Amino acid sequence: MSPFCDILGMPGALLILLTALFLMIAQTVIVLLSIREKRSRRQVWIAALHFAAGFLFFVIVLEGFDVVNYPSIPRDSVQTGWFVYSLPWLVYPLLEAISAVILILHFLEYRRYRKGTVTRSAIRQSIDLLPEGVMISAQDGTVHLANLKMSALCREVTGERLYDANRFRTHLADAGTEQGGGILIHTQNGKVWRFAKENLAIDGTEYIRTSAVDVTERYRITEELREKNIRLQEMQRRMKEAADLSQEMFIKQEEAGARSALHNELGQVLLMGRHCIEHPESTDRAMVAVMTRQMNRFLLGESRTPEPDAGTGDALREALRMAGSIGVVPVLSGDPPGREEVRSLLAAAIRECAANTVKHAGGDRLFVEISKDGTGTCMTISNNGDPPKAPIAESGGLLSLRRSVEDAGGQMTVKSLPVFRLKLSFPDK
Repeated sequence: MSPFCDILGMPGALLILLTALFLMIAQTVIVLLSIREKRSRRQVWIAALHFAAGFLFFVIVLEGFDVVNYPSIPRDSVQTGWFVYSLPWLVYPLLEAISAVILILHFLEYRRYRKGTVTRSAIRQSIDLLPEGVMISAQDGTVHLANLKMSALCREVTGERLYDANRFRTHLADAGTEQGGGILIHTQNGKVWRFAKENLAIDGTEYIRTSAVDVTERYRITEELREKNIRLQEMQRRMKEAADLSQEMFIKQEEAGARSALHNELGQVLLMGRHCIEHPESTDRAMVAVMTRQMNRFLLGESRTPEPDAGTGDALREALRMAGSIGVVPVLSGDPPGREEVRSLLAAAIRECAANTVKHAGGDRLFVEISKDGTGTCMTISNNGDPPKAPIAESGGLLSLRRSVEDAGGQMTVKSLPVFRLKLSFPDK
């Protein structure tokens, strides 16, 4: 087999030289990675020895290649007759193959090391891949660490490269809005970022950590809640106004009802007194005395409301007695209603119509017709007095009666011509 010095002028020698160069570069990378990742001394020494051997191998091949291919260059120290050049040429590719296998083993072991160990590059890569911005800086503003997101935010907010942390934070304070110890920044793409800083003490040295978090969704929800809270406060204000107005209306309605009741009861007592004076022979004096006493107690403040029905137990029967006491004879046809509420409203209508018959129509008869069908009860009240000269304007007792009937679910109809007629209708349900 030919010695290596015999093939130095052939193309195969150039291939061996280029392979040695590639192997030396790979060995250099392995040494640098071992030193940077702070691996064990044994691994670093192995990588360094491998690099030294590869470098020596490359120098030997390069010097021999130059001696043969460039003989015009004078050389005193290198001769192709050296022992290393007299070796069979196949030894050189074999050494390179062994070196390549060692390199492959180094790379596989380094790969396993990267997978099972948190290295500096892995930490840096993880920080760069974070969706939040992170920056570590010194007190004077020198940036020691800034991930890709923080750098991109700095360019988007300030239009400058991130090189001075203090300058960057000053710009954030001027352009943003303070909230809860942080600063809210609205970017051009519609997002909202919250920047916050805190002090860090590492090995006795004070650093400043600045973080940026995307709070777009939380900010949107907060703004919606704030707007809803404003609307709720407005609704509460309106509800309070409505409650105050309702209370005032209720008080006025109660006062109107009390005045109407006082008017009706007082009118009936006065009519009873007049009838007693004009027709003493047909008047129940005991009843007149009881009604007058109750009205006096009410007017003197000893009673909250007049009690015309006290002692009888039935409002309808008491209304018929009161109608007779003022000179009006009630004439009923049909069965009285069984519902207590309807009987009370019929009694109120009889009292009001009896009083109006005496005061306005000059009559002495009151006709009450009660009829029932499959839907409800109908009650019609009329008199034998003079018909009204004009349509009746409901006020006082009639207006109070209408409100009571409608509150009970009934209907009230008043006709003036050709004769006065009051109709009350109540459904069964």
